[in-house]
Amino acid sequence: MKKKVFIALRMAGIAGQSKLAGIFRYLSERYGETPPWNIELMRTRFDVTSESVSNAINRGVDGFIASIPGIEDSLEDLAKNEIPTVLADMKPRAFENREKNIAFIHNSAADIGREGALYFLQQGIARSYAFLHAENKPYWSEARFAAFRDTLVDNGFWCNEIHSPEEALKLKKGTAVMAANDDTAFKLLDILNARKIKIPADFAVLGVDNDTIICENAKPRLSSIQPDFEAEGFMAAEILDTMMNSSSPMPVQKLYAGVKCIVRRESTAEISHAGRLVQKAIAYIDTHATKGINVSDVVAHLGCSRRLADLRFRQLQGRSILEAIVDKRLSAVRHRLVETRDMIDNIAMDCGFENPNYLKNLFKKRYSMTMSEFRKAGSLLKR
Repeated sequence: MKKKVFIALRMAGIAGQSKLAGIFRYLSERYGETPPWNIELMRTRFDVTSESVSNAINRGVDGFIASIPGIEDSLEDLAKNEIPTVLADMKPRAFENREKNIAFIHNSAADIGREGALYFLQQGIARSYAFLHAENKPYWSEARFAAFRDTLVDNGFWCNEIHSPEEALKLKKGTAVMAANDDTAFKLLDILNARKIKIPADFAVLGVDNDTIICENAKPRLSSIQPDFEAEGFMAAEILDTMMNSSSPMPVQKLYAGVKCIVRRESTAEISHAGRLVQKAIAYIDTHATKGINVSDVVAHLGCSRRLADLRFRQLQGRSILEAIVDKRLSAVRHRLVETRDMIDNIAMDCGFENPNYLKNLFKKRYSMTMSEFRKAGSLLKR
């Protein structure tokens, strides 16, 4: 007998469409041409009401998948029972105390923030960085910001945190801004355009979700991180299928999907010859910094004069090539201090510092604590 499955997905954008494609992909791979589900599809938040959810429960629905912001209040009756339920990119308060047959799936905020930072760093054309929160600073915006900031800090940069598009006007030119989502990025582009600020020459802007209606109609077209929405849909169908076929209620599940790709458009795409030169230098430093290289090695790799290399690097990065090498080495040191119990002298040598005492003094000056103190603090945070 086929299972009755209620699916609520916002079909107006790429997220809902891709999640539905993931659901159908699971059913096709698992069951072939005759999946054992009868699906009732709700396409907008206006379709999902308290009444429609209660009616589905009364009709004997076997499972729910929901992923539409703004329908949380309509799901209160569902939260009171143990009907197998999967919520994707939602965090309704009514489900906080439910302990059985509930799964939460999210796109990974850590992956999104990290990939956004790495994308800007690899471009090599920004002198400073900022993160623009979504309105009211929702939990996922904070999590994306934290990963974006931490990745930049690990690479020797600071990140400004702003809470409205208007605040971006206070930032200096040459800033790369990651917005929490495409809607927020679109608003920022509107404000920058109104002030006749050059994009991406003065401000590079990156969104999240790759909502093509927004991104393709932005001026200029908006670059965006595309979470792996299809993977979310696949996981949602798989875990719901498992719950519906289980002989006993299952405990709470929490699952995460990563980033599918970054779609590059004009809001970040302008890279000059100087930008490509700096990109090449950064890639070389990332790979070889801990192997004892110096500035001359980087310059030789670039195949240009040291004066030109230093000039372009300072223009676009706001720091010297030597400072970039040292920042990368210190990032490796911090990682080793927290993740291993290796001797500090061994860490120094492995990370490109020939003189351990020089590293110890530099570390204390840079972070206002000794390496041993940093290790202890890192260990406490991991508990």
